[in-house]
Amino acid sequence: MLVGMLVAVLVASWIYWLVAWWSLRAFIRSRPSPPSEFTPPVSILKPTKGVDPQAYQNFASFCRQDYPDYEVLFGVADPADPVIEVVEQVRRDFPSRCIRVLVLPAAGMNRKASLLHALAGRARHDVLVASDSDMRVEPDYLTRVVAPLADPRVGLVTCLFRGEAPVTLTARLEALYMGAIFLPCALVARTLLGLPVAFGSTVALRRGDLARLGGFAALTDYLVDDYQLGERVAGLGLTVHLSDYLVDCVLGSTTFREQWDRMVRWMHCIRVSRPREYPGLLLTFSTALASLLTLATGFAASAWLALAVSLALRWLVGWLVTGYTLSRAARRWLVWLPLMDLLTALAWGTGLVGRRVVWRGETFTLSHDGRLVPLAAEELGTAGALLPLRPLVRRLDAYLRRTYHVFEFSHSRDCLFRLALGQSEEEVILSDGTIVRRGELVGELHLWNEHIPPLGDRRSDLAWAITFRRQLGQSLREVAAYIRTDPRFERVQAFRGEEAFGSRYAPVRLARMAERWGFDLVRRDGAARWWRRSGDFWENLYATWLIWAYNPASLHESRTWQFRRDQLWISRETLCRRYGAAAAASAAGRKVRRTSSPRTQAGLAEDAPQTAPQGL
Repeated sequence: MLVGMLVAVLVASWIYWLVAWWSLRAFIRSRPSPPSEFTPPVSILKPTKGVDPQAYQNFASFCRQDYPDYEVLFGVADPADPVIEVVEQVRRDFPSRCIRVLVLPAAGMNRKASLLHALAGRARHDVLVASDSDMRVEPDYLTRVVAPLADPRVGLVTCLFRGEAPVTLTARLEALYMGAIFLPCALVARTLLGLPVAFGSTVALRRGDLARLGGFAALTDYLVDDYQLGERVAGLGLTVHLSDYLVDCVLGSTTFREQWDRMVRWMHCIRVSRPREYPGLLLTFSTALASLLTLATGFAASAWLALAVSLALRWLVGWLVTGYTLSRAARRWLVWLPLMDLLTALAWGTGLVGRRVVWRGETFTLSHDGRLVPLAAEELGTAGALLPLRPLVRRLDAYLRRTYHVFEFSHSRDCLFRLALGQSEEEVILSDGTIVRRGELVGELHLWNEHIPPLGDRRSDLAWAITFRRQLGQSLREVAAYIRTDPRFERVQAFRGEEAFGSRYAPVRLARMAERWGFDLVRRDGAARWWRRSGDFWENLYATWLIWAYNPASLHESRTWQFRRDQLWISRETLCRRYGAAAAASAAGRKVRRTSSPRTQAGLAEDAPQTAPQGL
């Protein structure tokens, strides 16, 4: 069934790329050029931050326009930004042009939209053309972009873009993505699906229409400001016109981390902006789908043939597309297209989970409607740079549970334990006289990480401790009830778990807490051999990753990889005696909690851990 689904999607993917090629061909060949007599005065808005590759040449290209009357406004948020020196050099080299550089505060989360709002307020003309700082254009750019606004039904004009001047391998891959993947896919979305797409490469519109939308100020908290602008213009009943002019995006030298963050940000943008269309991107992953088919069929000859067809089709379509769009860099490095296809598929998978994005050196979380939320400093320090690893840790956790037969026995959201069966590694004598022989069958208690109540920002939270204490008692009652019904536990005389509650708990206090709950704390030999100490280190390190993945706030002061791994044991007899009468104990517990004062509750919770448990 899986193979059949892969084959169906793969064939659909081949058809998609043929449609994309045909759509681009028709767009380039048949789109009429708009009349050039419409040349109203224009204000070009250039929000900038930092010095992009070949920044001077990029800025200068906007000052060489064959257009009768226009001004160029550069916006900078930081008065110490080195890009100001580049803009000043442009002003000196083009004295006949009206060029202004304005240092303006960036009020919203989206620094670019904030600068555009401030620049639009200081612009002198009614036609505004906004363009990203890393774009480069030819002298006829402004004439061709402004001309469609002669039609009052057109509310916004935008342009596709292609990558140029890549220096590093990652920049060449990005040029490939822009020219052979993004550009034809964007055209399909525009022409076939009718989506009002807009791109930061160029946004041209009238001041009056922008005011009806609430100005750029309405976009200052959104990540995808160009998408929001296109949607809102279409909402006014106006047309979003896609110009046949292609803007060059100068890439220069980039690192893999920068490229990866950008790709994941794009995927998050698409998922948040177009959640219903996001699964449809699967049709663009011919190379990845063919590779999966090859693995799923055990490298069958037919699967190898499908992979060869996919690669040939992608190279052919890429060659034709880059020829139509004159994407020189993408065509030159077309041999790397299969690698870029696989990276794009991986970025798509990463974009399915999480909402954290890195943009211009800042890290944000995306809300459900695409707004930017600044990341807390603690979260940023703990996990901001490692976001892609969090879903991988959770998947690894699920895989290990299946491998070691750890199962869920309860449907309660408050249950803190999963169960498994194992063998005792050594002889243990418990306080109630139960003797566990080496190699004897024992029950294992594993924390159900998803059910541990999340710790708040405070490192000592009484409410959290009370909640955890309640859940722990209920969980032990559920364990006691379950083992009486499951025949696999008939011969089990004791249960164990491993503790790693944190270094702040002194051994005496931990032993007292274990005793109160009916457990025996069994400490490991401090002079254990090196392989046991090494194993403890890796287990503690893995526990640290689990905490980070499920309850990161409890890592405020924890360094769990340095802890000793001791064991908590409880005999079957003690477990059933103390927690077997589940209904009566639960009812009595609820009565006590209803009648007790907060001070009494604090006393009940004094032995509950004040940070989330690190493992059991």
